[in-house]
Amino acid sequence: MQDWLLELVAFAALNATFVMVFAHWQRLPLFARRGSGGSYSIMVLLNVGIYLLLTVASHYQQLVSVPFEIDRDRPEVKHLLLQMTIVLKTVLMVLLAALLWTIIHTPLGRMRTAGRGFLAIFLIAMLAPTLIYVRKLSRFRK
Repeated sequence: MQDWLLELVAFAALNATFVMVFAHWQRLPLFARRGSGGSYSIMVLLNVGIYLLLTVASHYQQLVSVPFEIDRDRPEVKHLLLQMTIVLKTVLMVLLAALLWTIIHTPLGRMRTAGRGFLAIFLIAMLAPTLIYVRKLSRFRK
């Protein structure tokens, strides 16, 4: 159940990137629309690419690299690898949607910038689940 909820959140964050770009495009000031249309489309393509890549990796788990040998045939390992890719996909989609929201709302005058803390939050949010799942997977070393 938790996996499906996280998949739903990741998919909603992916859809939010499309909605943000297309819903706010006409409201952006002319200077923001003129030169940055490519960057908005790159952000959307980046989100779609990451979403698809992590979805494929969750089904083809040999694409997921672990820093040590594990028994990938065990059901527990397969489930942990699936959970790890779903959690990482959800975290990435939410953070990238937040970054796009910041990028869009800065020229509208609603906020100044993402701030220094965004990078720290991004790194911690990605590193924490990775370390947790690597620790869980270490019990199944060969």
